[in-house]
Amino acid sequence: MISPPETPALPDARTWIEIDLEALRHNCRAAQSCFPDPVPGVLAVVKADGYGLGMVPVARAMQDLVRALAVANVTEAQVLREAGFTLPIYILGPALPSEWEAVAGGGFCPAISTLEEVSGYARAAARQGHPLPVHVVIDTGMGRLGALPGEAAALLSAVLDSPFLKLDSVASHFPSADDDPSYTEAQTNRFKSLITEFRAGGLAIGPTQLANSAGLTAYPQTEGSWARAGLMLYGVSPVPRDQTRLRPVVTWKTRIALIRELPAGHGISYGRTFITTRPTWVATLAVGYADGFPRQASGQGAAALIAGCRCPVLGRITMDQIMVDVTDLPDRPAPGDEVVLVGRQGNLEITAPELAAQGGTIAWDLFTGLGPRVRRCYSVPCSDSIPHPSA
Repeated sequence: MISPPETPALPDARTWIEIDLEALRHNCRAAQSCFPDPVPGVLAVVKADGYGLGMVPVARAMQDLVRALAVANVTEAQVLREAGFTLPIYILGPALPSEWEAVAGGGFCPAISTLEEVSGYARAAARQGHPLPVHVVIDTGMGRLGALPGEAAALLSAVLDSPFLKLDSVASHFPSADDDPSYTEAQTNRFKSLITEFRAGGLAIGPTQLANSAGLTAYPQTEGSWARAGLMLYGVSPVPRDQTRLRPVVTWKTRIALIRELPAGHGISYGRTFITTRPTWVATLAVGYADGFPRQASGQGAAALIAGCRCPVLGRITMDQIMVDVTDLPDRPAPGDEVVLVGRQGNLEITAPELAAQGGTIAWDLFTGLGPRVRRCYSVPCSDSIPHPSA
């Protein structure tokens, strides 16, 4: 059984994220709207603990809107199955040989890149006594896994010839759909040409999956295709022009732990990289890089929202605290007051891509880097329309 989600009221929390499950469902519908027909074509990527937001709660919120769930490894797949999910579960990364038996035992759909994997999974499935669905990956430019195009026909034939394997789909992956349209279009054409060639050669190839979040929104989807949607489900579009189609899912908050007035000429934080030039009211926040606030954002214009105003981060971000300038606030804040690190407060907003860029990283890294001290709480969407995963 899945425990009911926490409510957003966390008066004792030092730092927490509020996860809007209704926004998550909106983003699922936005992803599905990219397909030419209404049949669910979204493989919802919930790896890395649901991009740091909690794999089981976010999967539960999406399960009636997507065709499958996708994870990185068999351990994550087992967590979902043990939680009662009956949707197909895809394993996107290569499994270790020692994990093949567990993959087959769980009936998960692994990625296949080599003939060795074909043999290994076939033996494992034979011991289970039923065919195992697999998706064959072709490396059309990502360089991470998959058969090279010249090797793919032999790999597909081996899968199709095995009585213990069932070809679920053929996949590839975009390395630069968010910033290189000419390469992505050429890659798409190469993949489609390969599929046409294989089918003309008599290989019984069904659905294909190529697009990630960037590819799903930026390039037309064809009939018979599926897509692996990840970051866009969590409210951030890798293609900025498509951001208006999505609703933010994450609000990250903390509290003021201490407030003091420091004189002019006083250093703040390690290395004294910031020296006050005037008497300054400094609020110490109950969050730091151990919680996932990027240390590399020090001195890069990062800020926090307090009382609807943007308050600059001062000096270096430390493991457990951040210092911000609250001198210019119309009213003096107090310890315990709520602070927004990512999200909206009043008329202002700090987005995840903004904070990530200040930290020299990306929104994927920011979300998955949220530490265990950051409490997760969930809004309750239209719960009557969301079946329990065991249903």
